[in-house]
Amino acid sequence: MWRLVLAIAVLLIIPGIWSSFWLLSVTLLLLILISLFNRLWLRSIPKRVRLQRSMPGQAYVGDKIEVELTVHNTGILPVPWLTLQDFVPVSLQAIPRPEYLIALHGHEKIRLSYKLDCKRRGRYRVGPFEGQAGTLYDTTKDGMGETLGWRQQVKLVVYPVIVPLEQLQLPSRLPLGNLRTRQPLLPDPSRIAGVREYQPGDDPRHIDWRNTARLNQLQVRQFERTRIIPLALFLDLRAPDMQFIWRQVAEASIVVAASLANRANELNQAFGLYSNGYDPGWETGTLIDLELGRPEMQPHSGNAWLYEVLDKLAGIEIRTDTPHIEQNIGRWTSKLAWGATIALISFEPYPELVTELGRLRKSGFAVIAIFTAGQQKSFGAGAALDALRSVGIAVFDITFPGELNVVK
Repeated sequence: MWRLVLAIAVLLIIPGIWSSFWLLSVTLLLLILISLFNRLWLRSIPKRVRLQRSMPGQAYVGDKIEVELTVHNTGILPVPWLTLQDFVPVSLQAIPRPEYLIALHGHEKIRLSYKLDCKRRGRYRVGPFEGQAGTLYDTTKDGMGETLGWRQQVKLVVYPVIVPLEQLQLPSRLPLGNLRTRQPLLPDPSRIAGVREYQPGDDPRHIDWRNTARLNQLQVRQFERTRIIPLALFLDLRAPDMQFIWRQVAEASIVVAASLANRANELNQAFGLYSNGYDPGWETGTLIDLELGRPEMQPHSGNAWLYEVLDKLAGIEIRTDTPHIEQNIGRWTSKLAWGATIALISFEPYPELVTELGRLRKSGFAVIAIFTAGQQKSFGAGAALDALRSVGIAVFDITFPGELNVVK
């Protein structure tokens, strides 16, 4: 439409230049040129303004991370005014709100920043940007400048909080780590048991040269024989119903699982995660099969593995339609080494679960049972706890401390 108006105006101005109305015609021509330049100026802003977001990709519950925004005008012409808004997920709190009004000179670069308060675990996408830009002479319909959009998004994983076992009302010396054994397994070079005289066939790398020089006879170090005991975390996230209280209890269970995984990693112990909870991953708008969304992570060790487990725990969700955990335990334990330590983390005990844990105990597994429902336990839970203790299972009935409640 504006092109038609421009063409008509030019046709009217040209005859007027050679008439008595030439001053009015020149003025109208200048206004048209200014309007045309202003429109081209306004349309060039989205192409010239570059935005970049810099922030960590991982954090823990309770962390406040810095988000830095860089706004760069790559053109010669200035940007008289520009509004920006960075979209932040509801579960994260931005301090202050990421809404800005700025002006940019030619080739100017401005840095803005705000903090994200990571109050809840989860996987998040921060962004995109939206804004509006305008010139000194606004020609838009609503008089609010040209609407702009930048699609840049950054992924952020907020891991569950990790706390000392004592703070979770658990003893620090749970049956975790490597165990001594009399079986003829490989010696552990990190555990020196003593020295003895060298015998043919001994590994020369184990010669103790200091004691050899002191006794003037070859001496070799002796090591304790240990067995690596993997830890399997069985996390039960089947909620009886969708009341909010079970979401709080589930958060307690997830924190316990994360803290046990971290403790096992400190002891250089292999650990794995198995759960009937649901992990949707990073998918949006796509339903993942419930079976594929259940974590079944075989025991491994190392810091990289710890963060893989924490990533699963960051995104896992409680379900009411998932099978009871004892229906999966048989399949999970079929892939575990004999004698592995199984740490079950569940809301409350019930007869079928007690029977399954007793079977695991008789099968040679070391079983720990941790229940987090606290005051929400149903009638008969006390008798189930006693039944577990009677078969030699270490039972910990904990109430999640209020100061560690991460659901806000």
